[in-house]
Amino acid sequence: MRFTMIAIGSMGDVRPYILLGEELNKRGHHITIAAFEPFREAVINAGLDFAPLSGDVTKFMATVMSPGTNGLNYLPRLETCLRDIASTLPNDLMASCQNAEAIICTYFGSMIYSIAEKKQIPCVQTHYYPMDYNASFPISSAPNIKLGKVWNKTTYKVGYLMISALERRYLKEWRRNQGVSIRKIKSAPDYSICGHVVPVIYAMSPLIMPRPISWGAHIRMTGYWLNEESTDYVPPPELMAFLAKKPKPVYIGFGSMVSGDMGNTLETVIKAVKEAGVRAVMLKGWSGQEIPESDHIYAADYIPHDWLFEYVTAVVHHGGAGTTAAGLRAGCPTLVVSFGGDQPFWGSRVRALGCGPKPIKRENLTVPKLTAALNDLTQNETYKIAAQELGIRLKSEKGIHNAADTIEEEIHKWLKTPPQP
Repeated sequence: MRFTMIAIGSMGDVRPYILLGEELNKRGHHITIAAFEPFREAVINAGLDFAPLSGDVTKFMATVMSPGTNGLNYLPRLETCLRDIASTLPNDLMASCQNAEAIICTYFGSMIYSIAEKKQIPCVQTHYYPMDYNASFPISSAPNIKLGKVWNKTTYKVGYLMISALERRYLKEWRRNQGVSIRKIKSAPDYSICGHVVPVIYAMSPLIMPRPISWGAHIRMTGYWLNEESTDYVPPPELMAFLAKKPKPVYIGFGSMVSGDMGNTLETVIKAVKEAGVRAVMLKGWSGQEIPESDHIYAADYIPHDWLFEYVTAVVHHGGAGTTAAGLRAGCPTLVVSFGGDQPFWGSRVRALGCGPKPIKRENLTVPKLTAALNDLTQNETYKIAAQELGIRLKSEKGIHNAADTIEEEIHKWLKTPPQP
């Protein structure tokens, strides 16, 4: 079967699709991944086809993940990005699905559902963080405050009202021109296409976020989509020499985060590393900041997380879903310095599981706070024990295989089941 997999976002959105695409490809399916242009090489190198999407992914991430981003201001910031690509993105998405027999997509409202509706083909929705109504956890980008079940439920209603209103403003005319239904403003996700219910797959582990019992049968949780095979990465001798010294270093990196004054963030981190007396492997990520190397800091452009995390004593990062999963799977105590979006949610889950200190918001990051957190992270044995026990359990999950099985099962069911009125 010919699948188009649509991943609108950073490498944290695209990388799991590459891994899942490779698995589906092994099973005889033809895979095209639609993503922003910088991810072309990674997709092609995996043996998959690539379809480009218009837009500047660096600008996109800098806007939607600028300091202080939360559920109240995320959509206005997203709208700022959409203005730049609103005239071209729908056509790019249509072109990427030209030969598709089924679509798999990360969340971007119901726009992609409209393409599946027009083409009369199945669509599978995937999520990396909570996006479905439940009383246990708020919607992932909501302000990280604890007000109980009523608040948790309300965040989904408000979030989807805002999302569907934004969609209606930008997509009403496009949908009319495509001859597909104009979707109503709703307070819940509209998982419906031509009389079929859209299957939903969470690339998450129930060990990290237990599956809410209120979710319908069409919502599955497969476990994380992480590389389950040993990487072929060959480290430079200097890196191996640094890792061999004692004490074991921590990992520090903020991935695709480029918003705000990253130079000031780097300066804060370097000072805190020195004050805490720890050794650190630091990755430049998308910020491109020059990191001064020393006896206690090793700087690199890129090292695979699944390889590196086996050599460090703890990890410090922005709290992206994939990086959080990789660190916990490796059994690493974790400190999250969140920039926005779903990152505070993952920081709170790490803390709740006893695998790391209280997370720090990037806008509140100071040398004393980070120094204290680094000392706590590396010296508190309870974090190490909890993370290692959790890592052993996470390594037994087969998230990618589970997801591929689910997709094949759900597509078969879709094609064999008559549409419901």
